Amino acid sequence: MSSTKSTKLPPTMTAPWTEPAPLADVPGGEPNLLHRSAWSDPDNPLKVMLKPWYDDDPPGGPWKEQIDVFLDDDESDIIGSREWDLPMDPDDYYVPISADRLPSGRHTLSFIMTNFVGTPDRSYPFTVTVDKSPPILATDSKLIFPAAVLPPNKLTAHYLEQNNDEVKANLPRYTDPRPWDRITWYWGSTPGTQDEGDVIELDDQNFSDPVVVTISADLIQDRGDGWRYVWYQVEDRAGNVSLRSEPVELDVAATPIPRDLPWPSIEGAVGTGELQTLDPWVPVNGVVIVQVPDTAVIYPGEKVWVQWGEPGTLGATRVEQPISSGSRRFRVEMQYLAAHIGRVLPVSYGVIDAMDQEHPSDRRRLQVRTLPSNRLEAVQCEGLSGGNLSYNSVAPEGARLTLKKWPLITTDHWVMITMTGVISGQDSVFPAVNERAVTEQETFAGIGFGTEVRVSKAFLNTLQRNAPLTGKAYVSFDGGETWPPLASPNFPLLQLTLVE
Repeated sequence: MSSTKSTKLPPTMTAPWTEPAPLADVPGGEPNLLHRSAWSDPDNPLKVMLKPWYDDDPPGGPWKEQIDVFLDDDESDIIGSREWDLPMDPDDYYVPISADRLPSGRHTLSFIMTNFVGTPDRSYPFTVTVDKSPPILATDSKLIFPAAVLPPNKLTAHYLEQNNDEVKANLPRYTDPRPWDRITWYWGSTPGTQDEGDVIELDDQNFSDPVVVTISADLIQDRGDGWRYVWYQVEDRAGNVSLRSEPVELDVAATPIPRDLPWPSIEGAVGTGELQTLDPWVPVNGVVIVQVPDTAVIYPGEKVWVQWGEPGTLGATRVEQPISSGSRRFRVEMQYLAAHIGRVLPVSYGVIDAMDQEHPSDRRRLQVRTLPSNRLEAVQCEGLSGGNLSYNSVAPEGARLTLKKWPLITTDHWVMITMTGVISGQDSVFPAVNERAVTEQETFAGIGFGTEVRVSKAFLNTLQRNAPLTGKAYVSFDGGETWPPLASPNFPLLQLTLVE
């Protein structure tokens, strides 16, 4: 009876449907798309379901009836047939269709029912879409990681820190991306890892855009360091799955490394603890060298600076350029050492990362020793004879005093010079130089060689003869903030005897 045609008959039969049913329609998707699971199992073929066409079975019998299912409008293209004996079982109103009879594309399913007296009747059509073509990946299907990662295939905690705690990889364009394709990527310790990372689902707005796989630092760190492999597959809405991509092999060192910035060291200083001591006579070539330790965690491209002294105070400076590119040695000019003679100052460094955040180091404390008085010269007095100063030989304007310049002298140093004699058994002090800053000229010539410094004859006249006359020189190395005790001048004493 399958040779009977019904092209000219009106479609009076109810349209069939399928079991499993097509997927729900979505924007941009194929209408009535059959998932591949609906037809791919040879032991469980697709069923074209039919509505019973009798309220009551015809009397008499036995009778046979037949259903022929065809594609589109070609009644000769029979893709499934079934013959029944009446009465029919209510569960038997279907025709199985094998997968090989379902070509890819959008089709209508219709059937012709030939009843027990040989009369054919044609159904309304039912539209389905069959997709048997899996996505085809690019020839070079590996994910494309940033240049900073590939080569040498090294993914570090520092890279993640500087890139918003994630790494992004571009997915090579595959053949015919469509809305609602799903890209599943995997991250694990073997090339064929089944450890799923995440799923990216395209939609009807972005399906043609480049696909970027974003891998979070949390996932990377949770799955550990070492060699890791990342690959992906694409599955379309019908459930067709591409081949696996080629895996990318990455050497992962993503466990965060603490930003360890131990204190710096000062060349020539002694001491291994937090406090070091520096003899101001030790530095050579007019500079102090501060060394940032090799163990400090500093990444390529980061800026490093050295802080000498407390910022904003006398003798403090920030040095932002190392001695040479790539070096961890910084030069501090001696004038900044000179301001700290006899004092303790902090020395540290800092790192500016790619996000312009500053990371300060631990502070080193540096004790700068005083200048030993036995290596300095006492103030000198003009007109001496055998350790005596004769009052009668002193010029009317007074006896001239001079003090040679001392090591590291700067205009930040202040000076004071006094002459002490005896009146009625008591000390009497003459301030030859009151507390004042050293001038620029004096840093080259010393005190009293340019502008005269004298102890007045009038003062000398008040003093007891054949009694001690002592010259004392004091220097404040920190701009007059601190001075040595009056009884302990920095420089050796000038010890004279005042005679008539």
